[in-house]
Order: sequence, then structure tokens, then C-alpha cells
Amino acid sequence: MIANTPVAHGYSVRDLDALARAVVMNNRTWWPAGDRDDLHAAAWHGIVEHLCTADERPARRDLLEAGRQALAADVKATMRHHGARRDSSNNGAKYAMYWEWAGRSVPSPEAGIVERLALEQILPALTPGQRAAVEALAMAGDYEEAARLVGTAQAGLKSQLMLGRRRFRELWHEGETPSAHWGCDRRAGAVRGSVRKGESAVYNLRRRQRAAAAKAAS
Repeated sequence: MIANTPVAHGYSVRDLDALARAVVMNNRTWWPAGDRDDLHAAAWHGIVEHLCTADERPARRDLLEAGRQALAADVKATMRHHGARRDSSNNGAKYAMYWEWAGRSVPSPEAGIVERLALEQILPALTPGQRAAVEALAMAGDYEEAARLVGTAQAGLKSQLMLGRRRFRELWHEGETPSAHWGCDRRAGAVRGSVRKGESAVYNLRRRQRAAAAKAAS
């Protein structure tokens, strides 16, 4: 009896169920591994939403298209969540990366080993100036002390670091398009002995800038 229950504009629950099933069957090649119940539910909701918001009785083809669009959006969102790209350049790398990590039964040391080996291979490929800047900053922890260790001005140190980081990304992503620079080096605003407890490096930098401006104004 529930299947014959009217919904809107003369369509019954049975009609909508048949339309949702038709959408899933007609588009089953999109995602062969997808759960049929989930795909049916996505198409169903798209059909019902279109039907219940229509001012006049929609044609069967309009309800099928509404279900298809809802199904397409749901499939793309699920694949994107699992690491698949949405454009035509998808090669499955992100998808495999997601499932390789999510499917592990125990933690693996592989990532750490790969990173250490890559670091040992990439650092010697930098120029002497770039490598010296990277190593000095790693040892000193701030830019002023690192520049002193290298024997250069901070501007020269930062220039070598910029070039070294760019070269590092190119070698790290060898064979692929290098990633853009992201993140913020909090040490850039730090000066040894001048960071107060509880302050961030950025806040500390701004505090020193305000103090310098006030001194110049006086």
C-alpha cells in the first residue's frame, strides 16, 4: 500500500522508486564499484526534491534528469573525498594514495624511510650556498643567528633559502609539477632572546615593528 501512496503531481512512491532505479541502471558505468543502495538513495532524493518544488507536473524525463544530476554530484563528492581528481587528468594517484593509507592494518615505516633517503639525495644536489643556508638555519633556529653562522646578511641568507627551497621542491617532485610554496616559517619573525613567553613569532615581530615606529616618531 505504501508503494501506491501519492507524493505530488500524480506521482506515487512506486513511480519515484522506478525512476530512481532507472537512473542508477542507465548510469551504472560511472562507478561500477559503488553501493547500489547509496546510488539509489542519491537519485531518489534528487527526483523527490525536483518533484516537490515544481509548480506544475514535471515530465518523466525531467525527473530522470534531476535524479541523474543528483547522482553525478554524489558520485563526484564521494570520489573527491577518497582522493580522486575531478578533471580529465586524473591518473588514480591520489585515489591509490588514500586507499594505501586507509587500508593499512598496521602502521608502516615506509614513509619515514623514503623521506630520509630523499633528504640524503637532495641536499647534496643543492649549491654550496643553498646547502649552507639550510644547514645553518636548521642548527641555529632563527634567521639572525643563521646569517651570522654563514657570514652573510639576513637578506643574503633568505635569498639562498628561497632558491634552495625551490630547488628542493623540484627534486622532491622529480618527474612531476613541483608544488607551490605553502606554509609559514615562524622563525622568520623570531630574533634570539627577544621572543616573550606566550607570544607567537608573528606577534613578536609586529610588537618590535610598533616599537621601532614609535621610536622613529619621537
